[in-house]
Formats: sequence, structure tokens, C-alpha cells
Amino acid sequence: MKPGATLCAGLIFLLLFFIQGWFFIGANSPTYDEAKNLTAGYSHLIKKDFRLAPESPPLLKEFFALPLFVRYRQPFNPDPQHWRAGDDYLIGQDFLYRSMIPADQMLALGRLPNLFLGTCLIALMGCWAYRLWGHRAVPLAMALASLEPNLVAHSSLVTTDMGFTLFIFLTVYLLWEYLNFPKWWLLAAIGFSTGMALICKFSAILLIPIIALIIAASLLIDSEPHLLPLRKTQHQPTHKLLHAAALFCLILFFASLMIPPAYFFQGFQPWFFGLWRFLTVAQEGQAAFFLGQYSYQGWWNYFAVAFLIKTSIGSLILIAASLAFYHAGTPIRRRAAVFLLLPVVLVFVVISQAKVNIGVRHVLPVYPFLFVLASRVATIRFRRHWFAPLLIGTPVVLTAISSLRIEPHQLAYFNEFVGGPDQGYRYLSDSNVDWGQDLKGVKDYMNKENLRIIYLSYFGTAPPSYYGIRYQYVPGAWPLEWPPPADKVPATASRKILAISVCNLQDISTPYDPLFRWLWLRQPVAKIGYSIFVYDLTHDREGLAKLEQTYGKAGVRLPP
Repeated sequence: MKPGATLCAGLIFLLLFFIQGWFFIGANSPTYDEAKNLTAGYSHLIKKDFRLAPESPPLLKEFFALPLFVRYRQPFNPDPQHWRAGDDYLIGQDFLYRSMIPADQMLALGRLPNLFLGTCLIALMGCWAYRLWGHRAVPLAMALASLEPNLVAHSSLVTTDMGFTLFIFLTVYLLWEYLNFPKWWLLAAIGFSTGMALICKFSAILLIPIIALIIAASLLIDSEPHLLPLRKTQHQPTHKLLHAAALFCLILFFASLMIPPAYFFQGFQPWFFGLWRFLTVAQEGQAAFFLGQYSYQGWWNYFAVAFLIKTSIGSLILIAASLAFYHAGTPIRRRAAVFLLLPVVLVFVVISQAKVNIGVRHVLPVYPFLFVLASRVATIRFRRHWFAPLLIGTPVVLTAISSLRIEPHQLAYFNEFVGGPDQGYRYLSDSNVDWGQDLKGVKDYMNKENLRIIYLSYFGTAPPSYYGIRYQYVPGAWPLEWPPPADKVPATASRKILAISVCNLQDISTPYDPLFRWLWLRQPVAKIGYSIFVYDLTHDREGLAKLEQTYGKAGVRLPP
């Protein structure tokens, strides 16, 4: 493949990724944290106050809110009581749904900057693949990335996972460039990129041991490592250790310079307070569902299994092939192995210690490293020329079919190992499947079926009434539209339809006194975006009786 063709293929895959994200943005209603994040960012910009959502640093939230701030500069006057309490969810709901600007327009303005970051990540992956393996690897790395449902979904939301992933990957890439060609400006760039990661998401503190281990590995791999951009380098072991320590400290110094500006030069205290909040939540744990089990403490193998069943089979095949045939084509040398595999191992090891097991998004940074590693397969030459396109093309085509057929529902993607997204709810929950993203689909279903009112048990923070959904509230996770509307499905209604979010159906918040276990014996008549199941209870007397009992079990009064 000629360089011009490589560039053209790369641009095509960037466009493909952006188009998928664009359709995702238009089709999906707000996920659980988006209103909170967008509002927090706006409050940072307009009030220079960081009380909302302190468990995540402000940089990305400010970046997401910036288009809204610049274009409209709308007033921000939250309820004083909610503001004093720092009630970010309620303030977020008011800001998004009670403004003069349509909520979908505000949300799109907040989501597009994240899609830009995701597109930059795809381009950076192509760049590093080229630097490591040559121009043949570029289209493969960018194809796998642009077709990865998890990257598409989390690049199209007002959440911090994509920015966190981008800057971790950028930092390691810049460190690789620096150790090949040590320059002071590259050293500063590594520090600034590290600092950007630290003010994107507190999980980025794992970047510090990654940098330390990579520098340490360089001492072992290279007989004369270039650690500092000095003309005269001493090669004695003591000098090497001093240079390594100096390099590490300089990176942290440059990184620390990025923290105060993100907090409008209010010092380091807000960042350390947020880090403390983040670590507290990680230690306390959160209700989670995994392979039919429930826990607040998490599982050691959660993220490994989540990665294996939420990554396309074609991508897994190419990753495995690159590792299995590490001598073929352009071989995986020790330095490349350190830079591409050590971050992956460390991310899995560190994140698996956390007690919050609510989504594969927490190990999103492993994807770019593994896709760059997989792209090396394109350098393998075979005696039969037709075999290489077959070996590479078949997994890519499988990935494309598996990914594109569920568009725009990439958030709920599962591979064919477990039966695809239709069966994903049996294995995982929360942001892996149901993050409250399918309210628009519920309204479309009601219009299609000519339903004036339904029973609704919704897991999310968006008010269903905003999307024209008339419903009788059914208990589940705590709703933010409280008190819920007093509407009630008439006893004389020709159809009695229950729509229930997967998280509520799984009884994650009430595993020991389940509200909806009786529904597990019934077949849904429809699935909306894989995250909301629809049951027809019209002629199901037992089901209607069980539905009424949920109010008493949940301590909620049945609408009069």
C-alpha cells in the first residue's frame, strides 16, 4: 500500500468513526451522568465554583460545557438549597430540562467535543502504528478503532472516559518518542500530557506507576538508555538511576503545573479533595451485577470478562494473532512490548482492585494499545499473496458486521460469544447495557403501537415526560422525576404495557428482596435499544397482581 493510499484509508476510517458518533448523539437520550457533568462544567466556567461533581476533575467537564457557554451564555441560577447541598443530579436536571434552549440541543453541544477527542485518539493510533510497524499497519489499526463499539459510544457522551483514555495513550506514546529521541520539548510534552490526564479523571493516577515502570524497564532493556537530553551521558549504574529518577521527577513537575489552571488557580486543594472523594467511593463499592451475581465489593475477574465479551471477536482474533506470531513480519521487540503491553497489564491489575464494577469503560485505555499491537499483523508476509488479505480481511469484516449492525446502540454491544447484545443483560449491567439511554426509543415504540399510556420502570436521570411519554410510575431505581406524575393506566385500557429498564429488571438495587424476579419467567414482546424490555400484561392477571405488589415492597404508594 502506497503512502497516499494509506492516508486516504486513514481519513475514511476517521470519517466512519465520526459519522457513527454523530448518529449515536442524535438517537440516544441522556445517560445517567451526562446532565450532571454538563451542568458541573458550566458552573465551573460561570461561577468558578467546583462543588458539583467533585469526584471527577474539571477539565473535560469545562471542555464539554464550553460550546454552550460561548454560544448562549445562559444564566445559571440553581435552586439555592440544591446549590448549598451540592446536589449535582437535581441541579443538572433543572439546568438541562428547564432552560430556554432545547435539552437535545444542549446535549449535542456537550457531546460533540468528546467526539472530537475520540477522533483525535483514532488518528494518534494510526500515527503510532506507522512509527512502529510502517504504513501497512495504519489502516488496520484505524479500522479496528473506528469500528470498536465501546470507543464509538464513549466518544459520544458527556463523560470523562474518552478524554482519560486519550491522554494516557498520548503520554505513553510521547514517552516512547522521547526515549528514542530525547529532547527537552518532548520531556515537557510528556509532563503536560500527564497533567492533562490527571485533570481528566482521577483514575489517571495509575499513569504515574506506568511511567515509572516504563522508565525502569528502559534501564534493563537498553545498555545505554537515553534518559536525559544531555550531551555527555555517564553510563555507570549510579548515574543511570539518578538520570531515571530525574526524568521521572521532571515529568511529575511539568504535570503538576497543569492542575491549578484547571481550577482557575485556586490551588491544589480542590484536586486533592476530589481525589479523596474518588478513592472513598472506590473503596466503599457500588451495587453491581455480574454473571447472575450481586455484590458491593466487586469481582477480581470482572473487567477481564467484560473486555472479552464486549470486544468484537474479529478484534480479539487479531490481537491474539499479533501475540502468537510475534516473530513474524516486523517482530515485537522488547521496547515495543513494554510500551504496548505494560500499560494494559497495569490497567487491568489496578482497576480490578476497585470495588466499583459498573462498566468496561473503566478499562477503556487498554483498547488503543491493543489495537496498535494488533495492527502489526499487517506486516506479516506469506508465500501465497492471497493469504494475507484473507487472514486480515476476514476478522475486520466480522468486526464491521458485528459493530455496524447494532448502530446506534453501541453502548449495549456484546459479541457473539455470548449471543450478541440481545443476550448481554444476562452477564453485565449498568453502563455496559443500560445507562438510561433509550427514552427516545420508548416514545417511538408508543407511537408505533398507538399507546397513550404505559407502565414504566426507568433507570436514568432524564424525565420521561420531557420526551412526551405518559406513564404510570413503577418502582425501581430512585427516579429524579419526583414526585412522579399521578397518571395511572386505566383499568379499561385495551392494552397494559410495561416498559422496564434492564438495571431495574435485574433488581440490582434490591437483590435480596427482588421486585421483578417474576418477570424473568415471562418473555418480552419487544426490546428497545437492548436496554428497555417491554412486557404485555393485558391478559396477565397474575402479572398485574405482582406489579401492584411492587409498590408495597418498594414502600411507594400506588397512584390513586
